[in-house]
Amino acid sequence: MTIAPRWMATLGLLAMAVSGCRSPDPEAVRPPAASEMRQAAAKPNVVVIIADDLGYADVSTYHQGRIPTPNIDRIGREGVVFTQGYASAPICSPSRAGLMTGRHQQRFGFEYNNGPAMRDINQRLGIDPRELTLADALRGAGYRTGAIGKWHLGSAPEFYPLNRGFDEFWGFLTGQTNFIRPDAPGVVNAQSPSPVIQAGELVRPAMRVSPANAVVTGPARERVELGDGFLTEQITEQALAFIERHRARPFFLYVAHHAPHTPLQVTQKYFDRFAAIQDRTQRVYAGMVSALDDGVGAVLDRLDALGLADNTIVVFLSDNGCAAYIPNLCSAQPLSGGKLTYLEGGVRIPFLVRWPARLKPGATHAGVVSTLDIFPTLVAAAGARLPADRAYDGGDLIARLQAGAEQGRRPLFWRTHPMHAMRDGDWKYLKDLDGAEALYRLSEDPRETRNLAAGETARLADMRQRYGVWEADKIAPKWAARSSSFEFDGRTFKFTP
Repeated sequence: MTIAPRWMATLGLLAMAVSGCRSPDPEAVRPPAASEMRQAAAKPNVVVIIADDLGYADVSTYHQGRIPTPNIDRIGREGVVFTQGYASAPICSPSRAGLMTGRHQQRFGFEYNNGPAMRDINQRLGIDPRELTLADALRGAGYRTGAIGKWHLGSAPEFYPLNRGFDEFWGFLTGQTNFIRPDAPGVVNAQSPSPVIQAGELVRPAMRVSPANAVVTGPARERVELGDGFLTEQITEQALAFIERHRARPFFLYVAHHAPHTPLQVTQKYFDRFAAIQDRTQRVYAGMVSALDDGVGAVLDRLDALGLADNTIVVFLSDNGCAAYIPNLCSAQPLSGGKLTYLEGGVRIPFLVRWPARLKPGATHAGVVSTLDIFPTLVAAAGARLPADRAYDGGDLIARLQAGAEQGRRPLFWRTHPMHAMRDGDWKYLKDLDGAEALYRLSEDPRETRNLAAGETARLADMRQRYGVWEADKIAPKWAARSSSFEFDGRTFKFTP
C-alpha cells in the first residue's frame, strides 16, 4: 500500500540536524564528530523489538538477580536506559495500536482488546484504515519495511500488515499461538496435568493451531508449516534474513516477539539453563525470557557483523507489564501490579534505545517517556515530517535527551472506559472500574499501597479536571469490552479488556 497523496508532501525529506539548537545533555548525547556528521547524512536503519507481556523486573537491567538478560542489557550499555518508560495501555492490542500510530488509541476507537481470535475475525476488529502507521511513514521516507512475529491489530484484509505500510510480513495475526507443537521432541510445558486457567481465556495451556492463529506470510497469506521449530528462534531467523536482504538500503524492521506470553512453552535447551529454579512455572518462564534475549543478541551481532550497527537505531520494549495474575510467574519489583492494571507494574515497561552514531553509551534517562514517543522519534531520525492533518501524542526522544531529563515534562493519560489513569510528575491518579478513585505519590510509594486521595482533595480535583480536558477530544470505543476479575498481590482487580 502506498501512502495517500495528501500525506506525501508532509512526509517529504527534510534536511534536519538532530542536535537542534539546544545544548546536548552530556549524560545522554555527545557532540557529533566530523565523521559522524557525514554518517548522519545517511538515513539510519531502524529495528524495533517488542516483547509480549515482559515485565519491568524481567530484564536484568532493571532488576538484578532474577533472570539474566545480557543481550537486552547490552542495548542499554551501548545506548540509553529509560527508567520510567510507559506503554499506552496495560494490554496487548491497544498498546500496539498506540505504538504503531504514535497516537492515543482512544483517538480512533481501539480502546479494548480486539480478541479473542474469532471475534476479531468475525467482527472485523482492527486498526482504523485511515490511521497512518509507522511503516507507512518510513516507507514514504524511502525505507524497506518488514514486520515479523505477532501483529494483533486485525485479521481482515484491510488490516493485514502488507496493506498497512509493510513490504514484507511473516507472523501470526491474532493474540497468541503455540511456540512449538506440544508433542515435539524436547518441549517443556509449564502446565500441570490440570492446567491453571484464570481470568477467562487470558491464560491457556498449549492450544490447537488453526487458520486463525497460524503463521502466515506474503500477499496470499501463505501458511507457514513450522514443523518442530521453536517460534522464538524462528522469529529471530526471519529477522536476520530480512537484515541480510536489505543491508544495502535503509530498512525498518519490526520484530514482534510472542515471548513470554502464554502458552508457557520452552525447549529443553532453555529450561536446562535454570536448574536452580525449583518452581516449574517460573523455570519455564525464565527459559522463555532467555530465548528472547538470545534472539536480541543475534540481531545485535548480525548488525555488528554487517557493519550496520553504528547507524542503526535499535529500540527494545514490551507491550505492557507481565501477566502477574498467573501464580508464581513473574515480578514487577520494585513496583506492584501487572498486565490489566494501571498500577506501575501494568504500564511501566523495559524501554531501551541504542544508536551509536548519536547516543552516548551507558546513559540513563529518568524522565517520563511513552511508547507514543517512538513514532515521532523515528520519523524525525529518518528526515521526515509528521503529517499536519492529525494530532500526535508523543515527542522526539532524541531532542528530549538533548534537553535533559526534566525538560519538556508532560503528563501521561490512560483510559479503558470506564477505568482511567493519569501520571503528572510524582503523582498518579487512578479511577477503577467501580468508580473508586486513588492518588499515589510514586517517589514515596512506588508499590502504590497508600491512597492519599482523602488528604489531597485539591490535587485530586485538579488531576480529575485535567484528565477531563484530555478526554474531551477522544472518541468512544468502537467495540464492546469483556470484563474480567482476578487477584494477585493480595488485591482484587477488575478490568475491561
